[in-house]
Amino acid sequence: MSESPRTWSHTGIQSEVQVQTHDYARAARRRFAVTLGFIDALPQAVLDLGPSNALARVMEERFRVQVQHTGTHDLDREPLRAFQPGPYAAITAFEILEHLLNPLFVLDGCRDVIRDDGVLYLTVPRRHPHEWLFGKSPEHFHEFAPDELRWVVEKAGFRIERFERANTTELALGVRPLLRRTFRNLLLVRCRPGPRPA
Repeated sequence: MSESPRTWSHTGIQSEVQVQTHDYARAARRRFAVTLGFIDALPQAVLDLGPSNALARVMEERFRVQVQHTGTHDLDREPLRAFQPGPYAAITAFEILEHLLNPLFVLDGCRDVIRDDGVLYLTVPRRHPHEWLFGKSPEHFHEFAPDELRWVVEKAGFRIERFERANTTELALGVRPLLRRTFRNLLLVRCRPGPRPA
């Protein structure tokens, strides 16, 4: 019996990661809680980058909004304006940029489809300064240092209003899991459209 090869979706996210399931939500409960706690308001119309997912369902219930998704569109190649022209009052990109080959391309696309008074919320894994010890997820093309994330967000024409670091590691036994609990592994950003880059 041969093992089938791993397949990747057009979005860069592994297709076998079932982000819409209750099991995924249960495994990610700490990360979801931190992310939801970071959102202070979510005005309608909302675009969420990526496929339909469990976190977006919770956002719909909590903020009483309807969330549209980019689905299986190739965010590295297809401009957002081509299939989600907007304008959107809010765009969410929760743990999406690290899966893309070109995060600036999709952030430029967000800038194109967001209203002038809109808000962009995004989260990405923070690159560990001792990556050699903790490793990098094989599913990630990018893990960002805080200054790198600031740079790419501002280069896309956004003005950062709030920038935080949080720890979302689940408690587990062992030396490495204990050390991971001391590291704020998630970067959270709220930003608004600024002057368009030249």
